[in-house]
Amino acid sequence: MEFSTFDIALFFLIVASTIIVAFLGARWRAADMSKISEWSIGGRKFGTLIVWFLMGGDIYTAYALISVPGGAYGQGGFILYSAVYGAMAYPFLYYVAPRLYLIAKKKGMITGGDYVRERFKSDTLSLLISLTGIIAMLPYIALQIVGIKYVLQAMNFPIVESYIIAFLIVAAFTVVAGLRGPALGAIIKDILLWAVIITITVVLAIRFDGFSLVFKSLDAQGLNYMIPPNLMIGYMTLAFGNGIAWLLFPNLLTGILGSKDAKTIKKNSVLLPVYQVWMLILAIFGLVALSENLVPNKVSSLAFPSVLTTYFSPTFVSIAFAAIIIGAMIPASLQALSAANLITRNIYLQYINKQASERKQVLVGRISVFIMIVASLIFVLTPAASGLIFYLLTMSYAWLLQTLPAIILSMYWHSLDKYSVAAGWAVGVTFTTYGLYTVKFASSLLPWFKYAYVGLVGLALNLVVLLAVYAIVRMAKIKYESGIAPEEFTDYDVHA
Repeated sequence: MEFSTFDIALFFLIVASTIIVAFLGARWRAADMSKISEWSIGGRKFGTLIVWFLMGGDIYTAYALISVPGGAYGQGGFILYSAVYGAMAYPFLYYVAPRLYLIAKKKGMITGGDYVRERFKSDTLSLLISLTGIIAMLPYIALQIVGIKYVLQAMNFPIVESYIIAFLIVAAFTVVAGLRGPALGAIIKDILLWAVIITITVVLAIRFDGFSLVFKSLDAQGLNYMIPPNLMIGYMTLAFGNGIAWLLFPNLLTGILGSKDAKTIKKNSVLLPVYQVWMLILAIFGLVALSENLVPNKVSSLAFPSVLTTYFSPTFVSIAFAAIIIGAMIPASLQALSAANLITRNIYLQYINKQASERKQVLVGRISVFIMIVASLIFVLTPAASGLIFYLLTMSYAWLLQTLPAIILSMYWHSLDKYSVAAGWAVGVTFTTYGLYTVKFASSLLPWFKYAYVGLVGLALNLVVLLAVYAIVRMAKIKYESGIAPEEFTDYDVHA
């Protein structure tokens, strides 16, 4: 497709406008950016609408725009696990997230590592959980980078140079504006994406008679878009494992902790599922690409760009491509920020400078944002980033699932001790990493274990070991402590 000067100018105007708005986040609501809570979680001041845009902007990213159509093109209905796990995650979020938010607000916590340190009175366990979150963020940020690759290809931009420029800009506005940057940028990003997706849906639905022609064409060509029987266990375990791991993502937790009260979180647990409609629609776009044989060289991640360039004008395509670019930049900002929070609070403050002032913590956080962006750019060059990109995200889920006992179970199981959690975590993470190694980090399903999801199998082993060590700790009467009394946990904000 040939783009005119006007199309290219429009593309850059949209991207540049979003970046400027993200930078202006530093001046939003007269924030004192020398305070770590203001820079890292927006001072816990965001209401329902901002949190809806922020979390929607964070969750529904380049992953949705590139990998869901690509997954549908390459693996048919299997990609709908993403719709299933979202449906599971929101009720879980509604029930669990307010409890975590309220104890974090009461104790001045900013990260999951902060919570673990206080709950178990253990710097070591806090470090292990924080490192898990930091490592898990690498493929997640890399996914955003890889996601824009296909847009850059379609627009004939130099890929590596564009990667570097785009994500150094991400680092820059994150450093300047903290959480306020992606929060404001997410408003533009989501409004634009809703407009683009609705437009494409209407146009294609008219063209393909409500999409019935797509399925007739697939059937006529003998193209199977159903879930293969040998992947049913993988489909179910992947959906379930991802559904219960959602809250464990440091970036999602950062968005939650930015809320002004627990009621805001509950409202968003009800309103955010509206975004899940995207998953179904985007999967159908992938099937359109399959039925019409639109994708050059069978590169599945080109499914969505191919649909755009086949059925829409260059001007509309330039708008849609700009939406994909900012749809990668905004979430990457929040993901880098959340990992930087873990580095600052749970490595620097705990092990390097316990007396660090808030201004010093903000400085370290800003440096850490750059480190995470650069590390993610390097990760993109590894073999793990060359396969189907939706598997990048499932790797993050797999590692983060192993922190479920430390962060989620410990809020309800008050006698849970650090020894049991640490032993289970060690086994779960070791197995998960080994499992990913056996499939060369190109998938997260284990062909040697009925294609089960590696993260859920790792969690099962994690819990078995946890229970065994828990019993030993009680029998041996080993002492342990908690910095949070059971009665301090609550599900309702009495001051709201």
